[in-house]
Amino acid sequence: MLRPRLQKWTFLALACAVLFYSTLFLYETRTTGSEVDVLNFSRSALTNYWTSQRIKEQYFKNGMKGPLTAYDIRKMIQDENAKFAEDREILLRKSKDRHVYKAINVRAPMNKVFEKFAKILKLNKMLFPHPERTITLDGKPVIWETQFEETPYNVLSENRLLEFMEFDPQFVEDLTRKHRNVLSSLPKRPVDFYRGSGYTMVGGGMYTWYAYLSIKSLRKTGSKLPVEIVIPQDDQYEPKLCDEIFPNELNATCVRLTQVLGNDTLKSLGELKGYQLKSFAMLASSFENMMYLDSDNFAVSNPDHLFESTLYKKFRMVTWPDFWRRTSSPLLYKILNIKVGNLPVRRLNDFYTPTEKYVTREELIEVEDQINFHDRLGTLPDWTTESGQILINKKEHFNTLLLSLYYNFDGPAGYHPLLSQGGAGEGDKETLVLAAHVLRKTNYQVYRKPDKLYGTFIKHVKFFVDSTIVQFDPVVDYEVLKKAVKNNIQNMDNLQDSYVYSYMHAFGNFAFEEIPGKPLFYHIHNPKMNPFDYVERNLFTDPNDKELRNFGKNFPQIGYDIELWIWELVLETLCERKVEFAGFAGRDMTQICNSSLIADRLEYLRRTGVELLGESQVPQIDVTEDPELDQYIFGKISETQKYKNIK
Repeated sequence: MLRPRLQKWTFLALACAVLFYSTLFLYETRTTGSEVDVLNFSRSALTNYWTSQRIKEQYFKNGMKGPLTAYDIRKMIQDENAKFAEDREILLRKSKDRHVYKAINVRAPMNKVFEKFAKILKLNKMLFPHPERTITLDGKPVIWETQFEETPYNVLSENRLLEFMEFDPQFVEDLTRKHRNVLSSLPKRPVDFYRGSGYTMVGGGMYTWYAYLSIKSLRKTGSKLPVEIVIPQDDQYEPKLCDEIFPNELNATCVRLTQVLGNDTLKSLGELKGYQLKSFAMLASSFENMMYLDSDNFAVSNPDHLFESTLYKKFRMVTWPDFWRRTSSPLLYKILNIKVGNLPVRRLNDFYTPTEKYVTREELIEVEDQINFHDRLGTLPDWTTESGQILINKKEHFNTLLLSLYYNFDGPAGYHPLLSQGGAGEGDKETLVLAAHVLRKTNYQVYRKPDKLYGTFIKHVKFFVDSTIVQFDPVVDYEVLKKAVKNNIQNMDNLQDSYVYSYMHAFGNFAFEEIPGKPLFYHIHNPKMNPFDYVERNLFTDPNDKELRNFGKNFPQIGYDIELWIWELVLETLCERKVEFAGFAGRDMTQICNSSLIADRLEYLRRTGVELLGESQVPQIDVTEDPELDQYIFGKISETQKYKNIK
């Protein structure tokens, strides 16, 4: 028999459990489509509790504390998730949407159009966030296992990609339905909201400081086009900067997100995360021809010419590559209603060499195991995208922006893992190219892979990080591509059966590094340019306390010492002019302005910079006109859109 006190607590616990499940049962029988999130939240809370208990039990199994591998954790999460498959099926049936989706009328003002689309987003919010992405750290999903796929020779076949992550049938069916609804709601008429050309960034808090540095770098290159800094929240608007310094000194304007898209509408969508703000900012910016720049992205050559380039006028959307291969789940294309072809149609981003030049008969027998999945028709081609900079015509791509916003709205536990499956950099970076692909809109992605600049040693983890991503001029890149295409055609004609295919020599690193590219952007992302961070963590030295450059030694190719320029700008702005930024509110400015560490830093940069710059020359390349070749390349890249739908 249990003791009376223990009986009391046992009875109370059982009563609470009965009450909870009775309430849950009654709620389930009466729930509507707009209420299912509460039910799902309750189930998720229980699932997460039981999962954490199982992890805890295994961690302390047999009284011994042993490390859990990423596989152990992912397996337990998936096992626990599988127990609720029947519940998800019931919920899926009950939540069937009877709403009739029609194309949004875009003749209304922008805020009214967005209000309608916001309702579509809320009606089609996913029911079943992926269980491996429901645990967060600092507001971002924990990615238990990261895939670093960067070798062009590795075969990332359909069956191999299916092994990366599990996506249960209810997750797939729910997103399939809702993706179809969102597609049906996209406008059919062209919009007339946008005018002119310029740059767009996200500000607010520390990001207004980063944007200030980025705009100053643009102006240093000679850029004249206007800039808009989108301020997400009204209380982040800084009058001194937004009303005086930005417009009077930098031809820049602060744009309040709430004034363009509507405060009530934005509030109805809940808290906006960093990955979503980019999509909102691109929609809210007034420019028709827009280059979006991450706020920590520094122009090192003038990008203004891109807006008038033949390349941009032809493609209407230009993106830049990341370091990594594409690891999207094959199930993504089922959700998108895209029928993936059985045969390869390209090798990575080589759209020009006939497949018989490199595909063997044996590989065609076992396509699911022997052929890169993303070489098949209907899929997004390699390589992945680094979205720190995007050039886009927003009239042409308004629906692309809306669809991309949807992918980010349900991104962290939905479309982001579908797109990357833990691939390095999983996040919003693939959503714009995915949206363009779904809408059969062709874009040009730069071939020249980015460079990494090392030089920052993070002491508490004892690890060097690549602080900066270097991206190159797409106009120069396109000139190199035209030369590569002509050379490859000539080699095939001359050698005939003796021709031996090599991706690296035809369209890979060897082809594009042979002619020096022109650096266009230094994306200084890790760590960002917070001067207090550099001083307090003393990021100026290596493991042996020897001074080093944080942004590498390649700056002679841009013609000036960017690291020295940044630190001189920091001191000029914060110490000489005493410009105040909300991101530094409450900070002791003497840490920067009276710092012997920074004084020594400037002396070191000046001394070593003179030695390294020497007689630096910025690489140049002539732009050629060849309309026939331009059309050939555009046609070949456009063939990626000639897929069929499943139904």
